[in-house]
Amino acid sequence: MKRELIPSWEELEHHKKIVPEIKPAAVIAMLEVKQAGEDVQRSILDILQREYHLSEGKFCTLIVLHQNPQGLAPSEIAAKVGVTKATISNMLMRMARDGDIVIKQAPEDARKKLICLTDKGRAFMDEVLPPHYLRVTKLMERLTEDEQKELIRLLKKMSGSAEELVEGYQGEMI
Repeated sequence: MKRELIPSWEELEHHKKIVPEIKPAAVIAMLEVKQAGEDVQRSILDILQREYHLSEGKFCTLIVLHQNPQGLAPSEIAAKVGVTKATISNMLMRMARDGDIVIKQAPEDARKKLICLTDKGRAFMDEVLPPHYLRVTKLMERLTEDEQKELIRLLKKMSGSAEELVEGYQGEMI
């Protein structure tokens, strides 16, 4: 179900009378980026769920482990996936039960755990990732390669300033 949360220019102009710094184009552009991201994510995740029975969290965890064949500590996985340690702990227990990962002792400290993909988990990702990346490629073909590069540049520029903006805004509130 698509949400319709983008205000009209007229509505934003009304709010601008109260807060003159509001820029309607900036608000609409940001909300369009958010909506496009949600639409793309939803379409990609629907296919992963339907074809491979993968939740977003499990898929992200598998990607992180696929990119780090040497293994990672559960806390590192949680940070990279953007979930709590409790969430990743539960997910890792299920993935170990299903044979996708193995939980080892870290060589430098036997008290620490190291999570690695099993051969089964790596084979699964080798099956899932190529068609996933092809779907993403097909989706992005709506833009030329130059437009894709420009989009990457703009999104990196925006996300870099977003963190600074939030930190600055929180500082003003205190």
